[in-house]
Amino acid sequence: MRLRSLLDLDLPPLVDAERLLAEFSRQRTLRLTGAAGLAASAGAAVWLLPRVWAVAAVAGALAALILWLVALDRRRSLLAGLVQVRDAYRLEEVSRAGSRFATPARRRRLAGWVRDIVGAAEGRPVRAPYTAAALEDRVLARRERLLAVARALEDREGELHPAGVAIVHRLLTRPSTSPLFNPLLDEQVLDDTLHRVEACGESRAG
Repeated sequence: MRLRSLLDLDLPPLVDAERLLAEFSRQRTLRLTGAAGLAASAGAAVWLLPRVWAVAAVAGALAALILWLVALDRRRSLLAGLVQVRDAYRLEEVSRAGSRFATPARRRRLAGWVRDIVGAAEGRPVRAPYTAAALEDRVLARRERLLAVARALEDREGELHPAGVAIVHRLLTRPSTSPLFNPLLDEQVLDDTLHRVEACGESRAG
């Protein structure tokens, strides 16, 4: 069985993704409103109703809150995948989420991590902000490409599209699905990932 990598996003088509985001937002609002109403009812029930009815009201409020959390988690998971797909930025919600994610501070931090990974592979003493060690042979074979990514991340004009920032973040922070860290993933996955990041450094139009 093929190992899953960070490129395996399992995202729906954009038209369905837009519908799902709207639906999750609607569910989140309705369920939070319902949970708040049931919580208020439960508070009153504790004082005004028999114990069995009060317990039922509290249980209903908790169930509504759990459903709200489920809708919130599903929406966040979908957005986390979509912000890595440049074409998805035509959806306003994805564009907003990507802009919030790809802050200058995060771009600089990721650039520093990439340079530290290259430095460690070259034998220089660096304090890596992660516990897993990158695969030195893979890093050295792509040294210039990785350093170019670091420069793109630090570009003052922010020319690296937020989708590229999100991909780099996942490459560095998900060792089990990252070909930079997991030797069981084919090296080609790393090349494909870098290609996607590099494509995000081209004209940001569209």
